[in-house]
Amino acid sequence: MAKKKEKDPEVEAVGRRVRLARQGRQMTLEKLAEDAETSVQFLSQVEKGEQSMTMIKFGKLAKALRVSSDYLLFGREGQEDLAGLAAEFLGEMNPIERDLLARTVVGFQGILEAIGPENER
Repeated sequence: MAKKKEKDPEVEAVGRRVRLARQGRQMTLEKLAEDAETSVQFLSQVEKGEQSMTMIKFGKLAKALRVSSDYLLFGREGQEDLAGLAAEFLGEMNPIERDLLARTVVGFQGILEAIGPENER
């Protein structure tokens, strides 16, 4: 009986982040495959942590997902990357969605200020 090959934890982590980024952008595997110039089967294997990729495919995937290579590799973004991603995300929203998001953020800010350590008795 053939022994099942163990998955590389780093490849699995990259795959999880690819899936999270894709789902966060509400993209199907088909759309991401098209944008990254690859196949659905390949992306499915990447997301499952069963397949690593060349630097060329990695770059195309990061670009298609609109995330940095730092995010895909290490799960982090630089502050300037986060600001850029946020601006791009906000730019894609319609005015009603932006207003709703702004009201939500202001509401959360008020909650955080109300429960902050300086308000504890």
